[in-house]
Amino acid sequence: MHLNVFACIRTMKREYSYTMETKIDTRAKLILEVDKGDTLANVLRRHIADDILDGTRPPGTRLDERSLAEEFGVSRTPIREALQQLASAGLAKSKPRSGTVVQGIEPGRVSSLCEASILLESLCARLAAKRITAIELGRLKKTHAACQTCHEEGDVDGYALENRRFHSAIIAATQNQDLVDTVEFCRLRIAPYQRTPFKSSAIREASQVEHKKIIDALESGDSDFAERAIAEHLKAAAIAIDQHLQRS
Repeated sequence: MHLNVFACIRTMKREYSYTMETKIDTRAKLILEVDKGDTLANVLRRHIADDILDGTRPPGTRLDERSLAEEFGVSRTPIREALQQLASAGLAKSKPRSGTVVQGIEPGRVSSLCEASILLESLCARLAAKRITAIELGRLKKTHAACQTCHEEGDVDGYALENRRFHSAIIAATQNQDLVDTVEFCRLRIAPYQRTPFKSSAIREASQVEHKKIIDALESGDSDFAERAIAEHLKAAAIAIDQHLQRS
């Protein structure tokens, strides 16, 4: 009897130790991603979105702030911000008395977000071709180089982050803050769907080629060329997202 009790206690200690080690490891990974220059809310949104898109958190699953905060080892404030972002993207929904729950993916909604992104960023590229400064162009090239490094190292999270920086740099080069705010809001809503396709080395490679074409267009000052280059790039990204969702 006593042996069974002691055995049970030892098992409980091992399980507790494993749970704590897992939480510490998860927390460390989150801090590392934040240290790369992203916000904690964005990092949390990506992790939860990945779980939703790969089926780990199926439609109807309750996304409880307290449980998620405990799971990731963070406070409830960034969790709340992450859930708001997921709701804006259509991946979660707030229900009376049920809190926030995972919502089934609506292909039409994703298609609408992709279309809006293509139209808005094409306009940004057109304006940026005439307004981008030499310093901004230099920074864009450095970001492109950082993307290449992440691609070669197979760093999907790093590539996704540098890819966002690449697009944000082009948007900022419009020198139009109202347009920047509008486009970034749209990009925030589509962001949960964009990361997973980058797990494919072929997609990252193609994306790099397209990025170089966009840089060349901006450097030449050709608005039509810049608009076409980024539109083709974003259409390819939309196709990759659609194909992934169909496989999910």
